[in-house]
Amino acid sequence: MTNNKSGYIDSKSKELKVASYINILSCLSLMFFALYYIEPFTTGLFNRIYNGSYYVEATKFGLFLILGIPALLSLTISSVLLVINQLKKSLGRKLGLTFVIFALLALISSFIMWPIINHQLDKHNYSYCFHYTGSNMFSPPVYVKHPSYCHKGARGVTKELFVWFDEQEAAGVELKPIEVQQKIQELKQEKGTDW
Repeated sequence: MTNNKSGYIDSKSKELKVASYINILSCLSLMFFALYYIEPFTTGLFNRIYNGSYYVEATKFGLFLILGIPALLSLTISSVLLVINQLKKSLGRKLGLTFVIFALLALISSFIMWPIINHQLDKHNYSYCFHYTGSNMFSPPVYVKHPSYCHKGARGVTKELFVWFDEQEAAGVELKPIEVQQKIQELKQEKGTDW
């Protein structure tokens, strides 16, 4: 990559173009992911808490995703312009600065959001449920409306249980802890799992 007299960044290197194509694809896929999950991680999360949902999958990445989109967009634009040899040094600096600003804001927001989410969960008396939280490192922690809704042995059927919780909530049914335990056993039998 060299600078020519016209002010454009010369990107004749084959490796640079391949890296730029890969960067474009990865940034676009990350932006799609961020846009797809933006509602459940932001307004959807707080709506579930305020409405007293039976469970809440709490994550601090909502604002991170919102601020990450402009950062990824600036990377994508600079990569596209680099591939077609139309990236001027001044524009490259501006896009780089945009990326740095939004990336830093996204990182800072992830640290700020967690205390806010925790405060809302505590304020609305939600309890952490280890048994419903996925074992994956990126799985959001799950909180339940009442500690008695958290039952050991539900790991294999949590998705189905959450669907059932949502159905009961939509129907306006107030669940008893024994009903939750019975539903877990029923789901485990349907799925053919003992754990």
